[in-house]
Amino acid sequence: MRKWLRRLLIGTAGLCVLIGLSALGIYLFIVEKPADNVPLTVIEPYQWNKINLNIGTVSSDGSPYYVWARKGEQPNWIVFFSGGGMAWDAASAAEPIRITNMLIGSEPGNYFANIPFYMLTMLDGLLAHDREDNPFRDWNVVYIPYSTGDLHIGDRVALYEGTDGKTFTMRYNGRHNVQAALAWLYEHAEAPEKLLVAGESAGAFGAAFWAEEIASHYRDSAVYQYSDSAFLYSERWPQIIKEEWQAMTEERIGFQPEADLIGSITRHNGRVSGGEAVVLQSYSLYDEVLIRYQRKLGGDESLTPEAWSAQLRESIAAMDTALPNYSYYLTDQDRDPESGMTPHTYATRSVLYETEQDGIPLLKWLDDVINGNQHYSVGESFLDGYR
Repeated sequence: MRKWLRRLLIGTAGLCVLIGLSALGIYLFIVEKPADNVPLTVIEPYQWNKINLNIGTVSSDGSPYYVWARKGEQPNWIVFFSGGGMAWDAASAAEPIRITNMLIGSEPGNYFANIPFYMLTMLDGLLAHDREDNPFRDWNVVYIPYSTGDLHIGDRVALYEGTDGKTFTMRYNGRHNVQAALAWLYEHAEAPEKLLVAGESAGAFGAAFWAEEIASHYRDSAVYQYSDSAFLYSERWPQIIKEEWQAMTEERIGFQPEADLIGSITRHNGRVSGGEAVVLQSYSLYDEVLIRYQRKLGGDESLTPEAWSAQLRESIAAMDTALPNYSYYLTDQDRDPESGMTPHTYATRSVLYETEQDGIPLLKWLDDVINGNQHYSVGESFLDGYR
């Protein structure tokens, strides 16, 4: 029995190494590597360009931080905030996402501690320049990776004690990373006709937090703010943001976080801007990843998909009532009959081209609102009883 178990463990480990090496090989030899700090005036259209920023930028584990940019053939820009989990205390910070965990099927971890080497290979959806049916394929893009666990707003170097009793450093450096990325953007995107400030998951919160700052810089541009899959309800948000991340949102944004974090920042932005920017949100109604994170945040493993979905719908109904330029897309497509949950995020995945609700594809809705100036929502019947 012991010999059999040992052979099984060795075989499993070998398979994981093989898969990891294969992924690395694909990245190094098949996927086109990004250029390195090439001026946009020189670089070929649609080639990713790695932009090294100033010395104030760093990932949570101390590794280098940078952004990716890609030149299109339109005067429009997408500013995209990456997702990738979060850390909210010592215990969660001690468990970053590791590719080895994903390969063996164990719990992946809570957040990216650095920028994964394979990140560019995973980008599809809105950022796919090789899809003829992508109406945003020829826009310029700056992609803001996420490796600080703080929804792109933290400003603290924390010393935590790990499970092994040793002290480790957690750099909640999201604010400085984004500020450096935006300084680069402001230098290279002078006057876009249209500007889409977007993000998914944790990046969807980040896009909402930084949307007003970006919009205020581009007052002559048509600004759209799109958050994909960004609902987490927790009474802990004020403490996490103020004390754990030291984001100082009251002083820097004039914003007081509430338990409905995305709802409160979105309504705040609407009050500040007077409703000039168009706000878009898309949600999977029983989002498996967001439900699991909310269970961790609240310490409530009994939270059901139905209870989470009811909180989400209340939030959307409140935003829809309060904001004049707000549109949403709700769907329960691909709900698993056993778990009762639905998949997580659309914006940079191929599923963006496959999702449809009430006969309207998600991509068509985005195209209609942003490129066609047709403002409407999809999945309105899901809010019956919540208004």
